[in-house]
Amino acid sequence: MTAPSIARRLLCGAAALMGLAAAPSASAADKTLCVYDPSGAAGPTYQNAKQYQAAAVGWGVNFTLKPYTDESVASADFRNQQCDAALITGVRVQQFNRASYSLEALGLVPDYDTLKTAITVLAKPKAAGLMTSGAFETAAIFPAGEVLLFVNDRSMDDTSKIAGKRVCTMSFDKAANTMVEVVGAHPVPADIGTFASKFNNGSCDVAYAPAGAYTPLELHKGVGTAGGVVDFPVTQMTLQLLIRSAEFPAGFGQSSREWSAGQFDSVRRVLEKVDGEIPASSRIAVTGDKQVKYQKLLSDTRSRLVASGAYDPTIVKLVEALAAR
Repeated sequence: MTAPSIARRLLCGAAALMGLAAAPSASAADKTLCVYDPSGAAGPTYQNAKQYQAAAVGWGVNFTLKPYTDESVASADFRNQQCDAALITGVRVQQFNRASYSLEALGLVPDYDTLKTAITVLAKPKAAGLMTSGAFETAAIFPAGEVLLFVNDRSMDDTSKIAGKRVCTMSFDKAANTMVEVVGAHPVPADIGTFASKFNNGSCDVAYAPAGAYTPLELHKGVGTAGGVVDFPVTQMTLQLLIRSAEFPAGFGQSSREWSAGQFDSVRRVLEKVDGEIPASSRIAVTGDKQVKYQKLLSDTRSRLVASGAYDPTIVKLVEALAAR
């Protein structure tokens, strides 16, 4: 499978998120939107960003889209004001808005229902303050899939069995690095372009990724006959759209958040279809005491990250309350 086709599958759920159209407006403000898509301008996220571009005209902005295949460059260009807005993954948002990034806190969101409720609540006007951090505002949040553990040994349905194992870990992902430290595993430096090959060739024993990565990244090769996919979401991946509030029309961010929250169900349907491609025989059920251990690992790591200032305590408490309903 080619790299472009892999990238298209990885972001296929999030790419379903934009479905409005509007006529261009000469009176709207001209802005640039950086769009991260591993396939560039040919990819699904970029192509569907054109629909968001059209919808934004109704909120007073004419966007020019700028594709990026390297997310680190996209986020850097946004920070350096080479772009007025950026569509990037939630984990990259942590440098701009700790609150909206914290929606991806480890073990915080157990399922799509809770994520929908959380995004809906955060799209309400009363939550607007949480969506703004200094000059930056999170103007949209979209679901991008459950993040699961892919392992080469089925005994890792128990957290104690992860101790001493090699885990492919993104260097910029503080949460994942902290969890690896807490569980007593060994991080193997990787990024979005290398983690799958490292897992598949045996350089690491554990990889974490959205469920939709299983088929396109051929993670069955790393799983082999002895491994599987731990059927317990570590977190929920999101795509988030950032702007600089002062440079946009009044109310733009609020209108954008409300619209994006309304796209949740259509995105979810696509994500669930892709999630379902993991064979039942490859799924490792986590039940009873083992589930309790996984929940404790994620909860302890989350608490540690709140205490260190990595996660926003208000968001964490809010979503914990929503999940407990």
